[in-house]
Amino acid sequence: MRLLPLFKGIEASHAETWLMIFGLMSTGVAAFLLIQARDYKRLFAFSTIKHMGIILVAVGMGGYAAHFGATLQIVSHAVTKSLCFFAAGATLMTTGSREIATVRGLIRLSPLAGAFLLVGSLGIAGAPPFSVFLSEFSILRAGIVNGQYLATGLLALFIIIAFFGVMFRINGMVFGKPSAISRNFTLPATCTFTLILATIPVILLGFFIKTLCRIPRGLPRG
Repeated sequence: MRLLPLFKGIEASHAETWLMIFGLMSTGVAAFLLIQARDYKRLFAFSTIKHMGIILVAVGMGGYAAHFGATLQIVSHAVTKSLCFFAAGATLMTTGSREIATVRGLIRLSPLAGAFLLVGSLGIAGAPPFSVFLSEFSILRAGIVNGQYLATGLLALFIIIAFFGVMFRINGMVFGKPSAISRNFTLPATCTFTLILATIPVILLGFFIKTLCRIPRGLPRG
């Protein structure tokens, strides 16, 4: 992002086009990796690859709205992914396993771990009203306004695939029927405090940044 203004001075560089191409490749590959992930920590790692691709596409689109969306995506991803990995740690403490297939009924084993994992997953997958949804919506809208319909359509498709890839797995982990329940697991107080602390910026960004997303129409791409 810092070097892009330098590339704009070179007519034959086509830097913005290459950013969109590599961004779409990253987003598309990650979306299909999410579908076959077997480890929930790896699931969140593949999600990071997807988000980096979305940021590249947004930077390549150009214009105030797309760059605003890219910046918001960077901040939203940082705080939300932190919550996701903290929740993944709480899940590992509760179940003793990182395998998605073996974790079922987490909300019954540990209501706190299940709730935080669900909130973090909804946030990182881009469900409203979380800030990742707002940033992705801003980027897609910028692409439509700029007339970049092919890139915008592909990006929207990959985002949808990734959303269902994440939530299908998390739904089974949180609400599935556990094979056996011996007792509820109580998270340590420090773990619970960390999860609450990590959730606060995720919620605040989603509910209080909406006014910043009202991008005026007709802004120039540069």
